[in-house]
Amino acid sequence: MKAPLLALTLVLAAGVADADPAVVASGAYPEGLLWHQGRMYFTEMGADRVSIIADGSSRPFWELSGCGPTSIAPFGPSGFLVNCHLGKAVVEVSAAGVTGRTFRTANGVPIQDPNASIGDGQGGVFFSDSGVFDLSAASTGRVYHLSAMGVMTEVLGGIRYANGVNFDPATRTLYVSEHLARRVLALTLDGRNRVTARRVLINFADVPAAKDYSYPLAGPDGIALRPGLLAVAEYGEGRVHLFDREGKHLNTLKVSMPFVDTVHWDGTGNLFAGGAFQNTRLPYEGAVVRFAPADWERPH
Repeated sequence: MKAPLLALTLVLAAGVADADPAVVASGAYPEGLLWHQGRMYFTEMGADRVSIIADGSSRPFWELSGCGPTSIAPFGPSGFLVNCHLGKAVVEVSAAGVTGRTFRTANGVPIQDPNASIGDGQGGVFFSDSGVFDLSAASTGRVYHLSAMGVMTEVLGGIRYANGVNFDPATRTLYVSEHLARRVLALTLDGRNRVTARRVLINFADVPAAKDYSYPLAGPDGIALRPGLLAVAEYGEGRVHLFDREGKHLNTLKVSMPFVDTVHWDGTGNLFAGGAFQNTRLPYEGAVVRFAPADWERPH
């Protein structure tokens, strides 16, 4: 039996881990990891499909030509919402993998580049709509909420490339990666999903393990939550950073995929990460890896 996570947080020392994660699947730009009802799902933007990891490999769950999916989240009573990043839409998918409704606008505004998503715990979904991935681009990133009834509302705009998102229903805190600003925001929401408070929780410029980077567009991407902990993938640098909920850096894990874009804990404490080895040639070969609890918990 592992020590309580809150205690573990106190003994984790900031540093860079040397654990060698296990490769559990290959894929075409793996992203959008989701642990749901005992299964690990992930999207493959380079193959227009969502896959399931099982028995050391993967199998297709859903496909749609031109979608370029980057995230999947629980939606409605039993289905999912898939972000079609290349298709500029979010798509409802049943538990059996059948395509349902397609949403292309929010209050008449076209969806730009839907990227990451997370269930709200009530059948709805928060998702990021990134904007242009360019350092000189205007800050047009947004975060939307789509209710289980299909009502779309904007939660926050003016973000320098909105990327990873996660939500803690207990504290009503929405975490958002502002990728091109190299920071993670923490938003407090009221019962109608309006922002009542916001702060910069993590600024990579203040994190020794993330301060230096070589890829010009490197920044925080996928976010995973666990009691007392927060994991953030750093796209472009092949790093996964662990923080406590107050934004204190605890540890950094290295992965072989430079363009790591997604992180997720499963039901037994394994930390999964996925991403691409390169981002210029189809099908954007990548992998999903797994850190056992002993690997990501160990002090360094």
